[in-house]
Amino acid sequence: MKLSPLTLAMTLAPGLALAAEPTEPYQAQPLVVTRGTPLQQPAPASVAVVTRRQIEASAASSLVEVLRTQAGLQIRDTLGDGNRVALSLRGFGENAANNTLVLVDGRRLNNPSQQAADLNSVPLANIERIEIIRGAGTVLYGDQAVGGVVNIITRTPLQDEAYVETSRGSHDLEAYRGHAFRQLGGGFSLYANGEARHADGYRDNNHASYSNAFARLRHDHEGGWLLAEYQTIDDELRLPGALSESQRRADRKASFKPRDFSDSKTQVGRFAARQALSDTWTADFDYSYRDSDAVGFLSGAFTQGTRVETLSPRLTAHWDSSLGRSEWLLGHDHITSDYELASAFGTTRFRQTLRDWYSQLSQPLGHELTLTLGYRASEAEDRNQGLGLRHTDHEDSTSLGLSWQADSHTRLFLKREDVLRFANVDDNGFTSPGTRFLEPQTGVSWEGGVEWQDAIQRYQLSLYRLDLENEIAFDSAAPGPFGPGANVNLDDTRRDGLLLEGRRQLNDRLSLNGQYSFTDARYRGGSFKGHDVPWVARHTASLSLHYLLLKGLTGYVEANYTGPRYLASDDAHALPREGGYTLLNLGLSYDYRQFSSKLRINNLTGKRYDSHAGHNAFIAGNKALYPAPEEEVQLSVGYRF
Repeated sequence: MKLSPLTLAMTLAPGLALAAEPTEPYQAQPLVVTRGTPLQQPAPASVAVVTRRQIEASAASSLVEVLRTQAGLQIRDTLGDGNRVALSLRGFGENAANNTLVLVDGRRLNNPSQQAADLNSVPLANIERIEIIRGAGTVLYGDQAVGGVVNIITRTPLQDEAYVETSRGSHDLEAYRGHAFRQLGGGFSLYANGEARHADGYRDNNHASYSNAFARLRHDHEGGWLLAEYQTIDDELRLPGALSESQRRADRKASFKPRDFSDSKTQVGRFAARQALSDTWTADFDYSYRDSDAVGFLSGAFTQGTRVETLSPRLTAHWDSSLGRSEWLLGHDHITSDYELASAFGTTRFRQTLRDWYSQLSQPLGHELTLTLGYRASEAEDRNQGLGLRHTDHEDSTSLGLSWQADSHTRLFLKREDVLRFANVDDNGFTSPGTRFLEPQTGVSWEGGVEWQDAIQRYQLSLYRLDLENEIAFDSAAPGPFGPGANVNLDDTRRDGLLLEGRRQLNDRLSLNGQYSFTDARYRGGSFKGHDVPWVARHTASLSLHYLLLKGLTGYVEANYTGPRYLASDDAHALPREGGYTLLNLGLSYDYRQFSSKLRINNLTGKRYDSHAGHNAFIAGNKALYPAPEEEVQLSVGYRF
């Protein structure tokens, strides 16, 4: 799927499985949080939860490093340094950013364009745990939760604390981080977090300068809480661009785009509250806004503005009967997105308003069998303010799931759910002549699995099939506004897959974790019928090992394999698959009294590979390559007050 210049500008412009602790036995997964409401019976699905202790034991320094080992998750890194990535669940390629939903405490990070969610805006030190729901999440989460949901839950410390940390690393990396939490009395508490990071980058014209400040004021009272949050982000990044094969062979660090850069500033605010109305009913209220402004140069100067406002009230009820504990959730989402882009290709001004009502019921049927039913009514109103055009779509989505706790160790689940993705500003802004607005992308997801666990181990096998109609993607053969190439509704597509994961505590000091994922993503109609979706690897796997070397000293080793895949945008399979590769990463973490330190070495063997590779007819050899860094080292030292 070849990106148009407008698509590429909006994509790159900002604004946008780990093992358990080796010293602890396996514990059951914590409750899954749905848009800020913890559900005791979430819809049956393949779910992975990465805890704070697992993050710390890995010595990871970024959210992307944590996510790379997760089963079924592939990462599209267009710069090679983790600063601009898109997450893919269920086998999506260039359109991955709009088919995997990323949330922070229920707040959407996804954009109304093809920009990927800005993972840099979530400092790793601010994360309590990460919930990865692999598979359809449309009913509970709405638009873009087609392949799955990554929900990041931030920290809420329970006692006064303060922490400062400094890091040094490869490519002149220099970083400073810290957080503080204090009980103010009367139920009030204050949490603040900050980070500043600078690095020259692996390649020429790849300097990155980033700062982030976050504060939360919270009041806990009888039966509930309320909070106010504010975050400010400044992200400056030089963009090195792609290389041809001959250019990469001569100097893989070179850049032939010395003028390309982006500079964005983002303000985020959130107000949320929860109140128990009775022993049965709980009410949640959540309002948030995100306001981003960016300037830069990418095949010409551009300015960009994005504002997203979300209002999400919810009611949750729990009650007991002779069959067990039932649960009902009723919620409403009102999301307004304003987007403006001015570049050499013109000015786009766009507003999209999503209005959704959704509900889910979890009802025990006896004998450890639970039925889950869900429904969502969705409306999308699109306004192309530059052309004075307006369009409204309506869609309904349903879900049906069964979860059976066969015995104390074994759980089986089966789920069928409708999926939905509405076209965004980029999709509707670069269509074929005569097409003003694309049809919504709809489909059906089936998944099932079995999980077995005891005190020291856990294993899960899951299978899925995802059939899509009117999938929204870029078709290089379709007539476009400036020649060949346009965003279209594809003929039917299908994704089949298998996930196999296991974790075992081998002894008091050693634990082992592994996963294998098979993904068969292909077109079922149109000019590319039978072809694989580009830049989706059929086979991925990872293996990680935690070992308690000494008291306070933990070692971590991981190996990540990504199989061969066709070049991004090469729908016609004009070139052979790019070869697969295996990366070896090492981590050491040490705690002594109030001091802590961690050492992380990525790509320990110095493997030379491309983090992203695309088909581009305007580059010699038709390959646009983004070389990834060789071995990278980062050392961090912290002190806890």
